[in-house]
Amino acid sequence: MEKIMEDNQYIDFFEKYLRNDISESELQLLAGILRNNRQIQVILDNELINADPEIDKETSKRLFASIHASISPKRNSLFTYAAWRKTLRWAAVILLPVISALSVYFLMTTNLEDNAALITVTADKGEKAAITLADGSRVWLNSESSLSYNETFNRRERNVYLTGEAYFEVVKDTQHPFTVKTREMDIQALGTSFNVSAYDDEQIFSSILLEGKVKVTAYGQECILEENERALYNKRNQTLTTDWVHASDFVEWKNGNLYFQNRSFEEIANTLSRVFNVDIRFVSDELRSIRFSGTLGSNSIRNTLDILSLTSPMHYEMNGTTIELYYRD
Repeated sequence: MEKIMEDNQYIDFFEKYLRNDISESELQLLAGILRNNRQIQVILDNELINADPEIDKETSKRLFASIHASISPKRNSLFTYAAWRKTLRWAAVILLPVISALSVYFLMTTNLEDNAALITVTADKGEKAAITLADGSRVWLNSESSLSYNETFNRRERNVYLTGEAYFEVVKDTQHPFTVKTREMDIQALGTSFNVSAYDDEQIFSSILLEGKVKVTAYGQECILEENERALYNKRNQTLTTDWVHASDFVEWKNGNLYFQNRSFEEIANTLSRVFNVDIRFVSDELRSIRFSGTLGSNSIRNTLDILSLTSPMHYEMNGTTIELYYRD
């Protein structure tokens, strides 16, 4: 269910930007395309210092043609690299706000009202937290996660900023969509239940829908999730894909259990380190790639490791909060 912005869409969005008639969501999609185009980025970086502050109508038209050519070169073979490279001297003034828009987005400065204070709730390693927001929506934070929102939440918009993992039960309000913003993707919902996993040290960011409908966007890509569908954003290759899952399994952490679906021991070790606030070290590297699927209790780290050792060639030694994993022959 992967969806990429079509050519005619980014053309329309760029024209809207030049007319100062572009919406926040359209700006985000356009910014994603431009930020992911290395050709444009390099030229803008090189030419920014020489950019003129005044841009006339004809220059804007030439700029538009050059951007179109650079993103879809096969659709405009008459526009040469040299020609549009020269034109892009002017692009920095127009496009710099667009390209930086997404960064500003995550710095949470775009829509804060009157320098409103930022509220942050954190669940440290070995802890969990539950929050009820001003609109009545409820959030459960998993270990080593934080949720931030400004004190004007629910007055004009419902935006929250997540690092780590959280489960959301969102109160329906069609006039104020609820948006979860992470470093790599945004999840927008009207009224629904869903899970978001966005740990900075993991390669995959994900969102899983339990009830309702959400829209997931990531750098110019978007998808609409249905119940029991998961969105996966791969930071390495910058792709957004979807698959079908049994969604309730993935929120077992909220009930004190740990569910793993074909996860490597290295990934499992990272999760256990967060949940139990321990330091797990691999003495035998061959264990890292072994995979495991199943549900484990999280009442104690020792019980969890005992179960893993019964179902794999792993044994462990524990000294306080330090755990060493060995391959068992």
